[in-house]
This record gives sequence, structure tokens and C-alpha cells, in this order.
Amino acid sequence: MALQVDPMQLIMMIKNGQNPQQLMLTILDQNASMNPMYKNLKTLAEQNKTQDIERIARNLAKERGLDFDKEFNSFKQRLGL
Repeated sequence: MALQVDPMQLIMMIKNGQNPQQLMLTILDQNASMNPMYKNLKTLAEQNKTQDIERIARNLAKERGLDFDKEFNSFKQRLGL
């Protein structure tokens, strides 16, 4: 499940003040037709069900042998958060 988005473009958009939540909804919407999981994530995001989204992310990280907390902290650092 790989999003079709340029990570650097995403970082620049966030740094330029665009709403990260709306940005992710747009990305999920663009990818929803290719993968039902994206559609589910978009629905959860629209309903502000962040705990459900985090649970999915944690499960995906675990399946790939990744430490979710470490990866998420690294992601936030790259965004300057």
C-alpha cells in the first residue's frame, strides 16, 4: 500500500501552511479508486477517528517489522514538528 505522492512535495506543502489533514484527505481521495484501504482510511479521517487510523498504522508497521513510534517520530522530525 504505497501512496502515489512525492514526499518532498508533501513536506513543502505542510511547511507552506497547508492544512495537513486536508492534504492527506486529498491524497487518500486520489488513491481511493486504486485500493479499498485508502477509501476506508479516508472515511476514518473524515470522521476524525484518529485512534482507528493509528491502530491500522501500527498494525501495518508491525507486519513490516517496523517500530511505529520510532518511524512516526522520525517522520515528525523531517516535517519539523
